[in-house]
Amino acid sequence: MRPGESLEGSRSARGRCIDANHIANSGTERCLARLSRRRMKGVTTKRRTRGMTDGGMMRCFLWSLVLCSLSSRAQGFIYTCGGTLKGRNGSIESPGFPYGYPNGANCTWVIVGEEGSRIQLIFLSFAIEEEYDFLSLYDGHPHPANFRTRLTGFQAPPPVTSTGNVFSLRLTSDFAVSAHGFKLNYEELHSTSCGNPGVPPKAVLNGGGRFAVGDRVHYSCVPGYVLDGHATLTCITNAANTAVWDFPAPLCRDFQTEEKYDYLEVEGSEPPTIW
Repeated sequence: MRPGESLEGSRSARGRCIDANHIANSGTERCLARLSRRRMKGVTTKRRTRGMTDGGMMRCFLWSLVLCSLSSRAQGFIYTCGGTLKGRNGSIESPGFPYGYPNGANCTWVIVGEEGSRIQLIFLSFAIEEEYDFLSLYDGHPHPANFRTRLTGFQAPPPVTSTGNVFSLRLTSDFAVSAHGFKLNYEELHSTSCGNPGVPPKAVLNGGGRFAVGDRVHYSCVPGYVLDGHATLTCITNAANTAVWDFPAPLCRDFQTEEKYDYLEVEGSEPPTIW
């Protein structure tokens, strides 16, 4: 059990095992079906068969080996997941992480903080099959009226903060291909804390500490990337008397020029400079 986490949360936050052995059943068939509906739309039967023979069959065969390996690791068990978590901080992993979440998953976690607090999620790892499997976030209890966003894909999202003391997550997967899953930390925030603003890909964050009202953080990019957004963020108090960052975290975009042929010209109060 983690510091600050309830016994109930500790037991439910990580995957537990129950008796079953169908993790890898029909893995190749599901993979072939997925390829058929995703990649082979609008082609003739002949071309479809040829495409499956070239690369699709090999990929599906390899995927079936991965599923069999996962099944061997599980020793005839599948994972259950979800539950209610209480405490100042803790972590959540998708069932089977990092070896892959099961097909047909439907897991719901409800994080409950103290009255007057907010909950922040910081994603450490994220890999969910894009457009087919989803992690849905609810600003409150898992009810359609509280739906906030739906996450999918293979890039860790920026930190997300609730508006109240309850934050819910629901992982759903179809009955075909899966991915590694996700791992995140959650933390209870009080009204004077903005929480971690996050570090976008290829960015460097300077400053930090408690991220309290009045604190500032500064962003820069690694060589070869340029900053898009505000380099400095300040933790302020909004009209609702809640601590928030004055701007969203910036992005670092790829920037390259062809030597001797492409140029970047910067104009300002000084004479123009050309690179």
